[in-house]
Amino acid sequence: MTYAILALALMVQSAEAEPVDAGILEQLAWMEGCWRADGFAGEMSECWMRTQSGELVGAFQYSAQGTLQFTEMLMIGTNAEGEFGYHVKHFNRDFTGWESQNEQVTFDYRQISETRIEFRGLVLEFDGPHAFTARLDMRQRDGSLTTEVFEFSRISP
Repeated sequence: MTYAILALALMVQSAEAEPVDAGILEQLAWMEGCWRADGFAGEMSECWMRTQSGELVGAFQYSAQGTLQFTEMLMIGTNAEGEFGYHVKHFNRDFTGWESQNEQVTFDYRQISETRIEFRGLVLEFDGPHAFTARLDMRQRDGSLTTEVFEFSRISP
């Protein structure tokens, strides 16, 4: 009974909450749909859709030599800790997770313009209705930082 009351209270609280960053999310309508790019000696694709409450959620897959290597669940929105950003959960091919159950990789929001959104370590730049560029900072084993660039093209609206 206590759990049911707590669950109901959380649902009511969630339903009443206005998305804090709704304006930012509205500017990302261009991301909705499916995209593909080459990179890391393979190919990747991702699909984004908008939730009823305004967040963007997506699924990502990376394949090399015709074999799925890993997937990601994605969200641009506010996580359970109240952090607005680009949130990622990674999964192996067998769907075992890289992060623990309550952890995720978060790229903190920095700024947005009409054609570009910047997160700490990740920049997405709209290149027109059928293309966008992703720039991902990656820490190397020796501690150095490199930036990988991925040119995505739209495969479906």
